[in-house]
Order: sequence, then C-alpha cells, then structure tokens
Amino acid sequence: MKTGHFPNGDERAERDARLQIASLRVDPRAQRDTRVIASPARVARQTAEWIADTFEIVPAFDDIDYGRWRGHAIRDTGEREPEQVAAWLADPQARPHGGESVAMLAARVAQGMAFIDRLHARERCIVVTHAIVVKVALAQALGMPLESVYAMNLAPLSSTVLKRASPADAWTAELPHEPA
Repeated sequence: MKTGHFPNGDERAERDARLQIASLRVDPRAQRDTRVIASPARVARQTAEWIADTFEIVPAFDDIDYGRWRGHAIRDTGEREPEQVAAWLADPQARPHGGESVAMLAARVAQGMAFIDRLHARERCIVVTHAIVVKVALAQALGMPLESVYAMNLAPLSSTVLKRASPADAWTAELPHEPA
C-alpha cells in the first residue's frame, strides 16, 4: 500500500528497511526461545530473514486477497469504482474485488492466533505480516468490533506487541513501536 497500489503478494522488501528493523534481530543463541513466523508474501519472508536465521511460514498471517484489485493503483481503482471501494472501506463483509472480505480475513487471522496460543507459553513469537492483518488481530485480541480496523493507522515496519500469560487470560496490547 505504501506504493499507492494494492499489493500483489510479490513485492520486495526495501533495502533500507533492513536498518530500520535491526533492533529486532534475534540473537541465534536466543532463537530457541523465540519463534519467528512470516506471511507467505515475499516482502514478509525477506523481512523475516533479516530478523532471524530460521522462520516458519504460516498462511493464516498472509495479506488480505485483494482480488481483481491486486497490483492496481489505489487512486485509479477509487476513481473507476468509487461505490465498490467505499463499500469495502466501510463494511467488513464487503468483497467487491472478488477477493477476501475483512471478515474472511478475520476468520483466517483467528486461526493464526489459535496457532500461537498452542505454542509453548514461554516462547516469544515475532510475526512478520501486513498492516491489515495486525489491525484485525488487534480488534480480535481487544474485543473491538471488526469495523474498528478502518480507524487504525499503523506505520510501515512498526511493531505491535500482544501479550497474555495463557489462552485463558485477556490480551494486552502495546502499540505502536516505531522501528529503532
């Protein structure tokens, strides 16, 4: 989205981003206590490579499927299909592009969060994913309505920390953390 286009899933990470996330680099000696998870998207995989020597790909954290809007300029799409874009930006059930609705994404993200809940309690997870995925995870974790994602704005390469002692406990959130 930073480029003014709907992502197509094949975007590359920006080289200068590596310096911005250097503080997140996992010390190989601590890697056994930290699990790094990435979206299948190229940009997430490349970013995860900068954070840790090993990581796993979890499809539940992939970017939303923008359907036929993939790769198209946001401005052009808005001018060509103003009603459809407005509906998509207001209704979590809307999917005028033929891809995923925000509600469909939320179901997938819930599966990813359940996966994290099943991990060892002391294990720290770093999930390298997309802003819309983080917004949905925040809404779910904090019990906010899904429509709240439309009011959230996260800076590129920022981090959001979600914590809880066990799956039975409530989530707490610390956000946003700007890259060092």
